[in-house]
Amino acid sequence: MFILCRVFSLLLLFMWLAATNCWALAPVQSPPIADKASLVDFVRDCVEERLSEFVVNFTQGYLASNDDLLYSCNLPHVHSRILTKTARSAKVLYKISYYPGMRVADAYIQHNTASLSDEERELYNIALDIIRKAQYMTPLQAELFFHDTLCHYVNYYTDTPGKKLPRYATAIGALIDHRANCQGYCDAFYMLCSMFGLKVDMQSGIASNQKHVWNVVEIEGKWYAVDVTWDDNDTKKNNFTFISHKYFNAPKEIMRTTHNWKEEDVTQDIEPYLDHAYFYCTDEVDDYTFGNYFDKTKDAIDFITLELIHGRKSLRVMVRCDDKRYMKIKFVNLQINRTLTTARKAISFYTFLQTHGKYLYISVDVYKAKSY
Repeated sequence: MFILCRVFSLLLLFMWLAATNCWALAPVQSPPIADKASLVDFVRDCVEERLSEFVVNFTQGYLASNDDLLYSCNLPHVHSRILTKTARSAKVLYKISYYPGMRVADAYIQHNTASLSDEERELYNIALDIIRKAQYMTPLQAELFFHDTLCHYVNYYTDTPGKKLPRYATAIGALIDHRANCQGYCDAFYMLCSMFGLKVDMQSGIASNQKHVWNVVEIEGKWYAVDVTWDDNDTKKNNFTFISHKYFNAPKEIMRTTHNWKEEDVTQDIEPYLDHAYFYCTDEVDDYTFGNYFDKTKDAIDFITLELIHGRKSLRVMVRCDDKRYMKIKFVNLQINRTLTTARKAISFYTFLQTHGKYLYISVDVYKAKSY
């Protein structure tokens, strides 16, 4: 009887502890937070540790909104509950979720998939197949492979979000459903780069007067912007899909013409000017998928024509536009065809032009060629 009473008492104690969460570890608490910069520093540290909940101690009348965490720390979802509040201070419990792609990358790096859901395991297997294809590539080649793979895999899609994180805002939407918004593209790119071993993050800001998110990636100790969403233009002609590379390892001088972000929200400070990591300026020009840069439009057209004559099937060229006539496809095609005719080459090709500030981007793909 004594033993039964003892067991019953212990059972009641455990039930009480469970109901009051007394045996649970207390959430990490912040030092006094009186401004957004201090909040962002603390929350980013929590994210780095992959904490699912923490308490922020606000002081001096400062109290953040959930959006301050969402867009400054690049989180998919934030739930908050005020524990205590006075006129000058507040204690707020935050519970956060992480993107599926981030969880998959963590599982891959930690060699432990036990915590993944069934869909995350499916995503894991898809990502693993992509990573294996890139195993012998250089970091720059692998990064480009991930960029172009997502552009081929994914169609842009968005809708009015509900209370839960929609699939299209994750890597699950991007690589399982094949449709995603900017968050989905970013989550997928983050996942693939992280699994390969690249340092990568997300950056929130404004583009086309809307909230937008893109990636930042480190190459040889420097950080650059990568916006896969805006590079995936889904333009198709003559069975060619044209992927833009304007935002592949782009510096500030490229990004700031179309994208804006607050300095207080900067994830990583990207390079200010074009250098050899930018797609069109890369030193790895022996790989046909990389572009070429010129200071004069005539030199760019001469290069394109000569490469076509020598059998090149696909060209991506960036030029500082010093002649507005070259901003028209008809004029560009006329210049190319004149030289091809002189060289007695009959080559059918498709030209795709993009302008970006003072720069002109020219994509040329051959779909039929023969000599006279």
